[in-house]
Amino acid sequence: MGKIVFLLFILAAFMGCVKEEDETGLVCTSGCTTVSGHIITSGNAPLKGVKLQLKYIKEHYLASYHSWLKREATTDANGYYSMSFNIKDDEVQSSKWGQYSYYFEFGVDFSNLDPDKYFLSYDSYTSDFYHTSPSLKQDTTYNISFYMPAKDYVTVHLNNFKSVQEGDHFEVQTFFPWGWGPKSDENDGSNLLNTEYGISSSGYDHFVAESGNQAFRVPVARNDTNIVRIIKMKNGVASSEDLKLFVPKDNNIELSFEY
Repeated sequence: MGKIVFLLFILAAFMGCVKEEDETGLVCTSGCTTVSGHIITSGNAPLKGVKLQLKYIKEHYLASYHSWLKREATTDANGYYSMSFNIKDDEVQSSKWGQYSYYFEFGVDFSNLDPDKYFLSYDSYTSDFYHTSPSLKQDTTYNISFYMPAKDYVTVHLNNFKSVQEGDHFEVQTFFPWGWGPKSDENDGSNLLNTEYGISSSGYDHFVAESGNQAFRVPVARNDTNIVRIIKMKNGVASSEDLKLFVPKDNNIELSFEY
């Protein structure tokens, strides 16, 4: 009981130190930092009405939180957005490590898009809000663009799975271009798909064989190149196989793999 009271006290103290300020009404006339970009889906089609916001945040772990909302924007009919603002001298440095953190938070809200039609997050099974922490300088222009591919499916047959010993495993995963650019090693260090954006996936442990022959409809990006990865653990030996696959519109692709 004492621990609960203590935690509630800490929480109440922290909530009392939360401060949020809105600077979106401040006009930038000189020394402006500009963040702009293009948000598209498969086939280079624009995504209209996507909301974005940029904050500067200072927080002390379990002690205080102070944010400054710099700008908000919404993509136009052609999928473009732009926001210009001033960065104060004490906002140039950024750090997200340790008890004290100070950084820019760039957020994108994809909740106006149909999750049945688009991949809205890094893992297709998580939320429809995405944020990153860019390092921004004064009087500098940045391009931060996003690619949200259209969602499609292929059928994958995992055949003849038989668990002989503990740990035997037979799974299919997919990987596809997704996320923000421009191209950098941070976005796609493996460069498996030669994309200027990041790489998202169908997730882990979602499409795992539990019987001899099973078929799964696994998510892939339409009109784009994907990787279908087969993972096996058999007799204590782990192996994987990657198949690079372009998925056209109205596909009826079926793949089969033997354990």
